[in-house]
Amino acid sequence: MTRCTLFKLNKKLVLWSLLFAVLTLHLVTTKLFGCQIAFFGYKKEIGTFTTTDFKYYKKYMNFTSIEFGKSLVYLPKSTVEIINNTSATFTTGDIITLKIILHNEKGDVLTGGGEFINIWMSEKGKGAGSAGYVVDHGNGTYMGVIKALWSGSPNITIKLAFPKESIGLFVNHIHRNGMLRPIFGFFKNARGETGKGICGIHTLTNHDLCDFTSFNYGMRWFCSLPYTPGFTCTDWFRIEGDTEADDRNNITSKLSETQKLLLSSTSNKIIKDIKVDVYGDKTICPPKFLCREVNPSVTWNSSSPMGYFYNRTWHNLLCLNKVEHSNKCISCLKNREIYMVGDSTQRQWFVELTEILNLSYSVKPTIRNLRGYHRTINAFSTNKRDNITVKWAPHEFPFFTYSPNMTIEVFKPARFHLKVIRSKNPIVVLHWYIHMGFVPVSVYEDHVRNAKDAIIELLDRVPSAKIFIKGPHKIKNDEVVPYDLVRYLHDKLLFQIFDDIKHKVVYLNQWDITVASENDEMHPTKDIVFQMVHELFSYIC
Repeated sequence: MTRCTLFKLNKKLVLWSLLFAVLTLHLVTTKLFGCQIAFFGYKKEIGTFTTTDFKYYKKYMNFTSIEFGKSLVYLPKSTVEIINNTSATFTTGDIITLKIILHNEKGDVLTGGGEFINIWMSEKGKGAGSAGYVVDHGNGTYMGVIKALWSGSPNITIKLAFPKESIGLFVNHIHRNGMLRPIFGFFKNARGETGKGICGIHTLTNHDLCDFTSFNYGMRWFCSLPYTPGFTCTDWFRIEGDTEADDRNNITSKLSETQKLLLSSTSNKIIKDIKVDVYGDKTICPPKFLCREVNPSVTWNSSSPMGYFYNRTWHNLLCLNKVEHSNKCISCLKNREIYMVGDSTQRQWFVELTEILNLSYSVKPTIRNLRGYHRTINAFSTNKRDNITVKWAPHEFPFFTYSPNMTIEVFKPARFHLKVIRSKNPIVVLHWYIHMGFVPVSVYEDHVRNAKDAIIELLDRVPSAKIFIKGPHKIKNDEVVPYDLVRYLHDKLLFQIFDDIKHKVVYLNQWDITVASENDEMHPTKDIVFQMVHELFSYIC
């Protein structure tokens, strides 16, 4: 049964003769379902945005439509130049600084900042790549910074990921609607009748509303009852995205063809490629300490580059991410349990772990079938003497699934999973990203704070537990969501929230590894996932 609250939003007077029955029903329902029933509407409506959202989205909210001419960047007239060595000749270890100036179609420099720009260095023949970072001066000019980490003749690429006008369209849409994509709650009553209502993170509706915040462990979640009478909140049993009218592109569908063309011409577009020559050592000197030996706080206190690819292998610059073959991993993880809570990209890690450790699934889906599988999965050692267990589970709502059999008890937060851990030296990997990109950033903040409290409780109970937070990865911004902005805000909040316990939790930076590998996919390729999992192992084994 679900924990719930039903609010009837019409405020008609109720006969006093029914009051006693209502109170009795309240007590019975509270006892049976852990919920409360009220008939008089909310005292305070819960809107789509909080003060946190207005704080971070404020500068983008003025872009309710694309403004042509003055504000929109025009890449053919924008410029990039190296400013600390015009000869483009460097030595291994040098910092390379570039000035980026964005112009409009008239050739004028843009008057404000807010664009998201990526910079990376690559040399295909050497299987090499690294990420840099970009500083926004707020006046149409930007500074790109990247480090020469190997000798050769690499290319530096500067790309406009998302213009501020596109971000404005996204921000204003979720301000109006609460979420980018619709998701439905399905109800089934005692007579076997079914119906559906819209679910979301706010209470701005004119229809009867179920409050499932308690069921979602204190994180806001609401579903309206079906318009057909005969359903109660306790009839809710599953969720599903809108498969009949997928709303993924509902922002761009409201633009004119000219606006769509201009928008597509500025998103995910290369501003410039610059070839440089780097002399000196083959690669930069490696770190001295193994990753398992460093204080976790180091993983939170560093900026790009966090590492680089060379010979198609990821080299961590914070610590030596050297891990031997799978036999050593198996030996290191013997008699240990690994808990992974997150989205389908976290499930990719689970699959990779099962292959490396030669584990067998508790269920019988093939790897291909797992792509749409959002139920909890366990994997165990085929050799019982190793006694390794790995568990993946989807995180709590909002979780956007298009599978028709996703019943609600599947989606549990970190707090639920961490409370049931009983092993003496567990490993926990937590991740929120893709699904949190469809909702206001304040929702992400609530979920991370909820998880942090659970982490503190776990560490008090099991001090030897190893906790990892898997950070956001680079995605091509082709689903309307400006994931560069999402990543920036998620990291900002994540670092603030975990600041007082960062010496106990390892932050796994996934941004640099995916920028350096030029990943565009929501689900990175298997070779990239292998490097990510290898990095995880290096902090354990």
